[in-house]
Amino acid sequence: MANDGDRDLAPLLEKAGILMFEYDLDGILLCATGSCLGGGDPELEVRMGIVTPASVRRAISGQMVIEWIRIGDRTIAVHHEPVRGECDHVERVVVTAFDVTPVARQLREAAPFPNVVPAFAAAS
Repeated sequence: MANDGDRDLAPLLEKAGILMFEYDLDGILLCATGSCLGGGDPELEVRMGIVTPASVRRAISGQMVIEWIRIGDRTIAVHHEPVRGECDHVERVVVTAFDVTPVARQLREAAPFPNVVPAFAAAS
């Protein structure tokens, strides 16, 4: 699924903790490169729960979707961006996912109200 440009970019994205992928209007994964979980297979990372059916439906309908999800002990920010073509129709969705675990920890530790847990941290 990866082309030469993806293979060249993959080590840089992986080092930065970034996974980039795109899917079509049927929610089918078209390509994936990089890593936000430190794994060796970006397509497997996508299938580990980075994408939810609800976020796919919303993005395909034309909404930009930003979610923070928990996978194991990590917090991953996932940004779905619909790509529009002629007549403003959504053609595909491009997604960027990156590990924000240190930021999430800082937010939980700095919370002014210890009994209030941010939604993204509720699974921890």
